Amino acid sequence: MLVDSHCHLDFPDFAEERAAVVARAKAAGIGRMVTISTRVKRLQQILEIAETFDEVYCSVGTHPHNAAEELDVTSADLVRLAAHPKVVAIGEAGLDYFYD
Repeated sequence: MLVDSHCHLDFPDFAEERAAVVARAKAAGIGRMVTISTRVKRLQQILEIAETFDEVYCSVGTHPHNAAEELDVTSADLVRLAAHPKVVAIGEAGLDYFYD
């Protein structure tokens, strides 16, 4: 089974065609998708997407570029939120070296 281990189905670019994106991935042989959290405060939106599609799971975390927005998120918070059955990872540890 192929797994897309890092996608961002919650991004606005996909809002109008999210179901079609997931269907195309499935038709192309992708059996699972993990949509990655870039902000803990948006986890509910990400969980709604994961719960809508059997093939979609998610992470919980904050991208380093957004860390200043979520200084109050603790490791205990992450562990608690990760208990959801659709959460399969902690983080967005993006190492985006293409930024200058």
